[in-house]
Amino acid sequence: MPKKILIIDDEEILIKTLLRLFEKNGYEAAAAMSGDEALRLAEENGPFDLVVCDMRMPGYNGVELIKRMEEVYSARYKCRVPVIFLTGFADETLEAQAQLLNPVAYMYKPFDISELFRQVHETVSK
Repeated sequence: MPKKILIIDDEEILIKTLLRLFEKNGYEAAAAMSGDEALRLAEENGPFDLVVCDMRMPGYNGVELIKRMEEVYSARYKCRVPVIFLTGFADETLEAQAQLLNPVAYMYKPFDISELFRQVHETVSK
């Protein structure tokens, strides 16, 4: 059974690129362009084996969103949310808050796609 990855980002081109690359490499991938859409997908199609989440989106920041997803996962699936955070902005406060969630990785855009895939593979292979 393919591993499930949820991509959350408000950049459509990035979502399309990652969806194509993940699916080409044998993963089942879904995408959301907003926090509300991501929460809906987590409730209806979860649990995901990994979430790749942008830190800055309209409505939620990545930390707020993953905290909400953790509530869903804890109550419904009895598991945690493995997450790779992506960001195009240096924000020490937000990064410190993100680190409290024990992310798999915290990557700055533009990121090295091979490093992203290495992190993804290591996480979903556990």
